[in-house]
Amino acid sequence: MNDRIARMFREAQDRLHDADILAGTGETRSDSQAIIRILGFEILLKCALLLSGQEPKNSHNYKCLWLALPEQAHSKVLEVATAAMPGHADLANLEEKLMWWQFVFQRARYHYELYENYTFNEQAELGELWVALGAPDHEAVVQYFPLELHCLIAGLTELIENAA
Repeated sequence: MNDRIARMFREAQDRLHDADILAGTGETRSDSQAIIRILGFEILLKCALLLSGQEPKNSHNYKCLWLALPEQAHSKVLEVATAAMPGHADLANLEEKLMWWQFVFQRARYHYELYENYTFNEQAELGELWVALGAPDHEAVVQYFPLELHCLIAGLTELIENAA
């Protein structure tokens, strides 16, 4: 593993470690741990691209980054990811989940911007309506898919570690 890849991998692991600490406190007031976890995922994805001989673009377009990986890398990552949480994580429609993570990282990390066209009352009413509807996941304004993200992180981690 060259120095650049090793540095990227270490940074991704450090970010994921910090996200775990935040997630375990129970005292957070934001989705910072999810955003940091997505950042760690992005770094791992770009690291996997470097390992496959490609220069990752300066982009948060996770779908394009994922599709740029060779099919063999997809297979290895998905094999580990599928085994990580069988029956719990749904890795179908992966491209949609990649687009959600991009949305979270680019737009939803600033909730004040996400709701800038709403008054506080309208934002509260929107939340109350969502709860009244039974809080359906598919209608949430922001969707995180944490189990699926965890599984892909495990797959990318193993792919990178085995390449070293």
